Amino acid sequence: MTKALVVGAGSIGIRHARVLTALGHDVAIVSSRPSDEFQRFDGIPAALAEFDPAYVVVASETARHASSVDELAGAGFHGMLLVEKPLSVRAASLAAFDRVGVGFNLRFHPVIARVAELLAATEVYTVEVYAGQHLSDWRPGRPTADQYSANRARGGGVLRDLSHEFDYLGHMLGACRGAFARGGRLGDVTVDSDDAWGIVAEYERAPVVTAQLNYLDTRARRRIVATTASGTVEADVIAGTVRHGDSTEDLPSERDETYSRMHRAMLEGSGPVTTAAEAAATEDVIDLIERSAAGQRWLAMS
Repeated sequence: MTKALVVGAGSIGIRHARVLTALGHDVAIVSSRPSDEFQRFDGIPAALAEFDPAYVVVASETARHASSVDELAGAGFHGMLLVEKPLSVRAASLAAFDRVGVGFNLRFHPVIARVAELLAATEVYTVEVYAGQHLSDWRPGRPTADQYSANRARGGGVLRDLSHEFDYLGHMLGACRGAFARGGRLGDVTVDSDDAWGIVAEYERAPVVTAQLNYLDTRARRRIVATTASGTVEADVIAGTVRHGDSTEDLPSERDETYSRMHRAMLEGSGPVTTAAEAAATEDVIDLIERSAAGQRWLAMS
């Protein structure tokens, strides 16, 4: 059993705490909100002094990731650290920790893992990804305007919320070489954050990659279509299916299971946990996309 501290008790923080508890670990949270479910501390220094965790998960709002990590290091924590995506933390700030991972749990979905396996075994021509879900369906019961996703200053926006797509594209296809993008706040579901993007990119192992991401689709979808030298691969992450050749594989997964696999891999020091370097590369892709849209031109990755 490991003592695990979760910093932040929003929906994602509580999910991490619940999953870690189900795995048999001793869990506490840092939050200003009362909790009947978990041992709670008002701040990081008190939690480190009284609870003495070996593993910390930073699941605060994106805009607070860097300050939470700096506070952990400043208070003397040097153990294992998982930071929710996007990383948004300087590389130098991570040097104090024994091991750092980033919470791109979608790598641990069996559909994504199977697509990665299939693409690794063949030449890839084109890849098309689509991820869309209306923001009002993300956190039912909470007004969208109150959610961090709807507010740019709090680190919200669909480009970062759905950065899983760029993480798994990099994992499957190697480095991004360039991109052209259009998007931003096209609808009225957010306060001021971006809600839709269309992107054309080139990756190391795929000359044509297209991606559409949005907070606007009233029917949740997450799909991948790849044309390869071995035929077409078509995956539906929500349905849990992968089609290739004449076969269809059923690979369902409960959402908590991807988090459970990620935490087990992190604690065991195995598996494809996203590294800080890989997460930084994803942030570079996001920056490239935003600069491309602002300049309305193709940009090569420097």
